[in-house]
Amino acid sequence: MPRIFVSTAEVSAERHASHLVRAFLEENPGSEVNAAGGDLLASAGAALTVNMTGRAVMGFWEAIGHLSFYKRAAESIIACLARERHDALVVVDAPSFHLHLAKKVHKRWPEMPILYYIAPKLWAWKEWRVKNLRRDITRTMCIFPFEEKFFHDRGVDAVFVGNPTLDQLRRVDGGGMTRVLHVEDVRRHSDPARGVMAVFPGSRTQEIRYLWPVMVETMGLVRAKFPDLKIAVALAPGWSKDKLAEYAPPPENVSFIHGESQELLAAASVVLAKSGTTTLEAALLGVPMVVCYAGHAASFYIAKMFVKLPYVSLPNILAGKKLVQEFLQTDATAENLAGEITRLLGDQRYYKKMRSKLRDLRRSLGDEFAAVRAAREVAAFACHTGAHDLISHSK
Repeated sequence: MPRIFVSTAEVSAERHASHLVRAFLEENPGSEVNAAGGDLLASAGAALTVNMTGRAVMGFWEAIGHLSFYKRAAESIIACLARERHDALVVVDAPSFHLHLAKKVHKRWPEMPILYYIAPKLWAWKEWRVKNLRRDITRTMCIFPFEEKFFHDRGVDAVFVGNPTLDQLRRVDGGGMTRVLHVEDVRRHSDPARGVMAVFPGSRTQEIRYLWPVMVETMGLVRAKFPDLKIAVALAPGWSKDKLAEYAPPPENVSFIHGESQELLAAASVVLAKSGTTTLEAALLGVPMVVCYAGHAASFYIAKMFVKLPYVSLPNILAGKKLVQEFLQTDATAENLAGEITRLLGDQRYYKKMRSKLRDLRRSLGDEFAAVRAAREVAAFACHTGAHDLISHSK
């Protein structure tokens, strides 16, 4: 039976990888999976040979401090591949680590299939890394439909397998949250001004410093116009109401929700969110939104030099056109944000039009579970190519 190795480098990727492993083992009973990851992969049935728990980092300087760990992790993975026959290597997200790993593995075992799940966002920046995919990756599995053409046009074997965020949201129910917030679930979209405004300030201190005071002022302006609207703030891990208050005290009668961000989105009538994954989740749940981002002026300028995209929010990027309004840097003012939210809550035609466009966006991602489709792609190489007869595992 086939044996594969699955590599992850941080928790969100490990979550997606665990679904892939579970689907792979269900469809290929008797197979073996070794992994670099943590408890999520172990609980899915993988044998954990390299522990990556707690090693996700953001930013250049933070990454520098972890280089020795990642070097040892790559060496451990290669040692595991050398000790035992493996029929495929699956790497998930984390391109800085995994493209380096794939290069070493491909050089040593050129016949071994290497599959990349959750393709790196080279359409946003670092497009030069495409050559690494073309050279070292057997198949790249994309989670956005437009990525397949992007990579094909650059000579990369790529396939769209579905979107794992959509898979997660299929199981989310906002009914319990509407009861917690004391709103009528059946009216939250027909009468959004009496529903819930969900606020997502982000998780990074630098973002909170710039955005939270603006969001607080926005909440005050919106509440003055819509007194029946409930407002709830999603607390990211490591954040509390008191910690946020160090940057700006929140308005009265605001709820704070910890650990149930997707349930809050599912219960919301409108969303005010920092640019990021939350905007995709809101879009796939069909919740109209306003997107904002602000940070240090120098960092924002540098980012604009490297990121060659007309939009920053995932709904607009995925659609290839503006579905939702984005307010960035100096445009991210309370007046601008409150103005757009007021339009959404007060103009039913505008609100319904955005809802309809977001539902179309969701349909574009298809119905099949991404993990199941990805598992089949892995099996096609690991189970049917006869790779184990070709790969030498000599030291």
